[in-house]
Amino acid sequence: MPSPRAADWFWRPWYAKLYWVTALLYWIGLEIMIAIPYDRINTSVANTVVLLILIFNPITVVAVLGYGFLKAKVACGEWVIVPGPASQRPVMDPYTDPSDPRSGDMHFRHIGVIQD
Repeated sequence: MPSPRAADWFWRPWYAKLYWVTALLYWIGLEIMIAIPYDRINTSVANTVVLLILIFNPITVVAVLGYGFLKAKVACGEWVIVPGPASQRPVMDPYTDPSDPRSGDMHFRHIGVIQD
């Protein structure tokens, strides 16, 4: 299976073109809205535009369009997904843990400041 090209996922599909054009129009509209005096702005439209920043942020656009590219790279065998280690906090005595409020000054014994 040949290695997929990024342009095939970020530029060529119709939904990618639509997403990029919509994001561009959104950012142009946002810049125009900034030039409008505050007393003439419809607050509900302004609030909607602010919420749409999350959808049309360029990083979000790349993440959404890059999902298919990532799947294609994994499917052709060029990239491998390796599961990471299970994230578990080490078990620590709460009376010697400096971040636990039950420890008081006893955590100094854990780090070697106070000797027995």
